[in-house]
Amino acid sequence: MGQFIDVQTFYPEPKVKSQWLLIGKESVGKTALTENLMGKKSGSSNLQGSSLFCQEYTWNGQVITDTPGIQTRMDSVVTSQVLRRLKTSEHVILTLKSTDLPSDLSDLWHMVQGRSGIVIITYWDKVKHRENVRKELDKLRADTDLAWITIDNRHVTTEQLVQIEQALTQPARFPTEIPKLEANWSVKPKQLVFEYAWLGPILSLCLLVLPAWFAVTNANAFADLLYPYVESPVNTLKNNLGTLPAPFNHMLVGDYGLISMLPFLILYALPTVIVFSMIISIYKTTGLIDRLSYRLDPFMHKIGLSGRDLVRVVMGFGCNVPAIIQTRNCSCCTRGSCISAISFGSACSYQLPATVAVFSAAGKPYLTLPYLLILAVTTCIYLLLTTTKQQRNAASYNLLSRGFLQPPNWRFALSEMVGVMKSFFNTAFPLFVVICLLVGFLEWLGVIESLTHFIAPLMTMVNLPEGAAIAVILGAIRKDGLAIGLIDSTSQGLKLTEITDIQLLCAVYLAGVMLPCVVSLLTIVREMSLGFASRLAMRQIFWALCFTLALSWGVPFISTVFA
Repeated sequence: MGQFIDVQTFYPEPKVKSQWLLIGKESVGKTALTENLMGKKSGSSNLQGSSLFCQEYTWNGQVITDTPGIQTRMDSVVTSQVLRRLKTSEHVILTLKSTDLPSDLSDLWHMVQGRSGIVIITYWDKVKHRENVRKELDKLRADTDLAWITIDNRHVTTEQLVQIEQALTQPARFPTEIPKLEANWSVKPKQLVFEYAWLGPILSLCLLVLPAWFAVTNANAFADLLYPYVESPVNTLKNNLGTLPAPFNHMLVGDYGLISMLPFLILYALPTVIVFSMIISIYKTTGLIDRLSYRLDPFMHKIGLSGRDLVRVVMGFGCNVPAIIQTRNCSCCTRGSCISAISFGSACSYQLPATVAVFSAAGKPYLTLPYLLILAVTTCIYLLLTTTKQQRNAASYNLLSRGFLQPPNWRFALSEMVGVMKSFFNTAFPLFVVICLLVGFLEWLGVIESLTHFIAPLMTMVNLPEGAAIAVILGAIRKDGLAIGLIDSTSQGLKLTEITDIQLLCAVYLAGVMLPCVVSLLTIVREMSLGFASRLAMRQIFWALCFTLALSWGVPFISTVFA
């Protein structure tokens, strides 16, 4: 009889990797921890609510899924996704912030009780000097049998990585009862100039607006230097492609074609996005943006936003697309108003350079600041009139923490900037190409000309010349189109130097806010719904016309009265 041979000796079953869900509140440092574990960039930062998606990694035989921060006092889309994922997860890495340990335990323990896992306490450098805290940590380890590992998530040591690896191989069950704490774990950030009664809010708002202003002015100056070197080869390419049969010549080298508009995108919009995202990423990694959000939060409640939502609106000055996507971390009650604010008031990296270009071409660069003030004021009025009492109340429910300021982490800053650029090239840029080709095709069909003839007579209702109609049409398609419509509008009988300052302001304003651009509108449809996007568009048209009417007729009337 032959000897029985266990085939498993030769063909052992593959070892099944443990699936770990890494959870915790916002700003606890989960993504930074993952980056230290993996030894590479994970593409997120310590901004409150910066992570939007679950990201899976394999580390030393363990599969770890990094999740967005849980918002226990807010019903955001991403929190709902994390809670659904948690229901099917057996192994949990619970990440807690040492400075907020009592509240973190109270809010999160019921989610993990009975599951297998470990506990990681971040920001340990803030409390490690307290003897009573160290003693209580030893007691927590003894009472729960869990591994309580302390780290400074910005500087995880090799020894701490070894502790985490060993703990993952020998997890324990989370007890049913919440551990009781007696030591004082709380650490409050130092009060700075941001907390001053009147100076604080003004300074916070200025610092939030600064990135947009700095990005536009410097990126435009850089683009102006390079434009002469780009103009000649582009014109040569246009001449060579101009012999193509219709409609391809219109789609590529027409007034609104791809080749005609590409230099504007590369020279003006792209540098603006780069500079803006770089500054914002530094704000995030230092904790400054959380401090600014906290200070402005009470003022934002009055118009249906929170301080967190305001940050998304400011992000829209770089590019509306990633800003709209980031609203997944907003409360479900305020997400709609935040998207409305981005759509109406965030002059993106296409719109701002185009606006500056129009004012410069008219010899009236001094109109830039009044334009931004008008945009800010009307956006606030728009939100005040369109948000409900429920939305304003919901905005006040989610209390923000003041946050700690810290030295910039350049690796995280670069990672954040790269993430924004990826979003720009993966989403906005392909749509830009498609829209250029589509508008060129519509120009060949005569649709653009027909729309212009239809809308032109309506311009007189808002005290604008008929030649401004093409700018409104093109601005609704693509925000840089307002520059094409106003600067290259001699064929429409419009001369920028012959219209009044208020007419020029109103023409640029109406073209900029009449509708969200097609790229933003498609993103809103994808993120929300077609119905929401349709209602937003109709509401925005109505209020844009109302504000333009008030400005174009009201300002001249008031000037006449007081003359």
